[in-house]
Amino acid sequence: MKKYLFLGISTLAIAVSALVIQLQIVNPSEETITFFPIDESVRYKSASTTLTLEKNKKNNLHRIDWKESSLLDRDAYLRQDLGLLYVNGLLKGKVGKWEQDTADLSQEEIISTGESARYDAITFHYTELHGAGDKITSAQRMSDDMLYVIDSPFSPLHSFRIAKSKLEKEWKNVLDQSTVNRLNKSLNKAAKTYGIQTANYITIPLDEIRKYEDQPIRGFSQTETANILGKLWEGLYKNYYLGIKKSDGTVVDPIDSTMPLILVSKDKSHLLVVTQTKDGESIVLKQLLQGNT
Repeated sequence: MKKYLFLGISTLAIAVSALVIQLQIVNPSEETITFFPIDESVRYKSASTTLTLEKNKKNNLHRIDWKESSLLDRDAYLRQDLGLLYVNGLLKGKVGKWEQDTADLSQEEIISTGESARYDAITFHYTELHGAGDKITSAQRMSDDMLYVIDSPFSPLHSFRIAKSKLEKEWKNVLDQSTVNRLNKSLNKAAKTYGIQTANYITIPLDEIRKYEDQPIRGFSQTETANILGKLWEGLYKNYYLGIKKSDGTVVDPIDSTMPLILVSKDKSHLLVVTQTKDGESIVLKQLLQGNT
């Protein structure tokens, strides 16, 4: 019998965490993200993710400087930033940092690749706040960046975000189509394996999730959407970033897995997170939406 792996969602954050932890082996020394009610009075002064192509190659590989940073409007009990970097639709880098009693965080990594590529980076900036009477709330923000790199013996090493020249437009089409084909293949395999009726879902690639900070997911209010996003990232952290639990019970590194596709059910009852491990196993995580637990 095929089974879904459950992210587990509840209207109570404690219940959510308890259900998720049963499915994920978490290192007790490693901080986790736990969703708490959002404090609308807390603001991020800044939050950014940037990708920059370095001028010179090293060992015949071009290098991408990947930076992310965020600044809250106050010191917080816990600040945490989680970053994911995809190359042509495959996870090639992940960063995570947490600190207590601070307002700002920053991280930087260098990623090396030897071919033309589309880079997609997304960061979840998270804050846990402790108030009077043991009240715990949270604040969240996302940032992202995309960069195309042309690394070909027939043209100079070059990067762009918006295609302007004929060459850039040609490369953009090639790299976009390659990424889309990879993600569609992942989705089709999962749909066949688990009997998912994709027509019953709104499909959102992870690199497009940030836009829902400013517009609601169809059928939901902006407040409901913010709660969905926070709980989604909690599940992604514990069941994707820290390791993917396969059907045989083993936990594998997510590097070289496909970019998650978020499938929100049109009846508003649940969402699915679809990815494929490095060795080709389809993984489907299920998260019940508020009011359906």
